[in-house]
Amino acid sequence: MIKTVLVIAPHADDAAAFCGGQIIHFANDGWRVVMVRVTNDETDSIGLSREDTIRINTEQMHTAAKILGIQEIVELGYVTDTLGDVSRVALREKFIRLFRQHRPYAVMSFDPYAQYEPNLDHTVTAQAVEEAYWTATFDKHHPEHLAEGLQPHSVCERWYYARQLPRVTCAIDISSVLERRIDALAAHVEMMKNTLNQSRLQMATWGRRFPALDAAITSGNVRPFLSMWLRYQYAQIGAKHGMTYAEEYRVDRFGGAEALLQSESIPLPDMEDEPMHNRPWFEFP
Repeated sequence: MIKTVLVIAPHADDAAAFCGGQIIHFANDGWRVVMVRVTNDETDSIGLSREDTIRINTEQMHTAAKILGIQEIVELGYVTDTLGDVSRVALREKFIRLFRQHRPYAVMSFDPYAQYEPNLDHTVTAQAVEEAYWTATFDKHHPEHLAEGLQPHSVCERWYYARQLPRVTCAIDISSVLERRIDALAAHVEMMKNTLNQSRLQMATWGRRFPALDAAITSGNVRPFLSMWLRYQYAQIGAKHGMTYAEEYRVDRFGGAEALLQSESIPLPDMEDEPMHNRPWFEFP
C-alpha cells in the first residue's frame, strides 16, 4: 500500500529549507509526496517585478521539487507575507479539504508552538494545520465536502519542523541525502539571494561583511555558500545525536497513548503490520 505524505509549506522554499532530508527519505521509500504551497512568494526576490518574481520562484520551486522527489504541488495562492490578516478558519478549511482529498498517512508542517518564529506566514499556517488535524475528522465540519463525496479523515503522523522546536522527539540521519538536499535548496536561486541579502544588510548594520555571502548574491551561484552553511548547521544537530548530519523533528502520532496502542492494537484485515517506529530512519522516544 502506497502511503502519502502531505508537506505543507507556507513558501516555495520551506520544504527544501526545513525538511528536505526527510522528504527525500519518504520519496526513496516509495511514498507519494504532495507539497502544498500556501503563498505565491511575490515579494521574495531582489530587483525583480512582482510578476517576474512569482514566475521565477515558481519555476525554481518545481526544479527543487523534482530533486526532493515531490510528485505533486498544490497551489493555494495567498499573497505572501500577509497571512497575518487571513482568517485562520478559512485557511483551515483549505487544509481540511486537502486532508480529505489526499488522505495522507503523514503531514509535515511548521510547529505551531515553535519558539522565536518571526514569520507570521509560518505561524498562521501552522495554527490552521494544527486545528485541521482534528476538525477534518468531524462530519459536522464542512458537510459540503461530504456532499462532494469526500469523507472525514484523520492523519496518523504529524511531523513538525521549525527554526527552534519546543521539543525534539526524533533525529533523522540525512548524511546519505545531504547533497540532494543542498541541490534542492540551491535551486531556489532568487529566494536564496533575497534571504542572503537580508543577512548582508544586517551585517552592514553591524559594520562587517562576509565575502562568501557577497559572492553568492552577486554571482547568483548560491550553492557553495549554502553547502557551507547547511553542513555547519546539520553537523551541529548531528553531533547531538551521534550522527554526521541530521535533521530534528517533533513527531506525534498518538501522544501518551502510543505505547498502549502499540502493545494492544491489531492490524486491520489485509493491512501490513509495519509500525512506523521500526523503520531504520525513524524512532519514537
